Amino acid sequence: MGRVLIAEQALLFRSLKKRKIDRGGRERAPQHRAVPVPAALIESLDLVFNLRAGQRREANRDTLLWNMSRPTARRLIKRVMTRANIRGRQATGKGLRHGGLRHGFGVAMVTAGRPLPIHALSQLMGHASTKVTEIYLQMVGEEQRRLVMEAWES
Repeated sequence: MGRVLIAEQALLFRSLKKRKIDRGGRERAPQHRAVPVPAALIESLDLVFNLRAGQRREANRDTLLWNMSRPTARRLIKRVMTRANIRGRQATGKGLRHGGLRHGFGVAMVTAGRPLPIHALSQLMGHASTKVTEIYLQMVGEEQRRLVMEAWES
């Protein structure tokens, strides 16, 4: 519950790919990044998980919103994908992350009415370099055509 920053309207994500041991052999503290989200998402999470009440109690601050193992989460995602008739590469949690959600988030942030600078997007996505972020911004086919047409119209 403590990873939902209500006042800041942000979610706190732990960076999983950062090195746990530094070059000197010392253990490093986990690294986190805050990602701003719409107020409506915070309100929905509060409605479902009663965040405000939970965060007032010190004992609940480290409680996870979804307390399930990775295999259980994969099975749940697979079941939802099957029911939604989603097939192919995107029909997995990893497929969504790599092929859809992260790409969609990246493209939406740089093509918004007030585009987010790529270095800021890189930080939000947890990338050490903007070169990695650029991978998620590649657009082809109909998506590229739609964005070009929208640019011509504005």
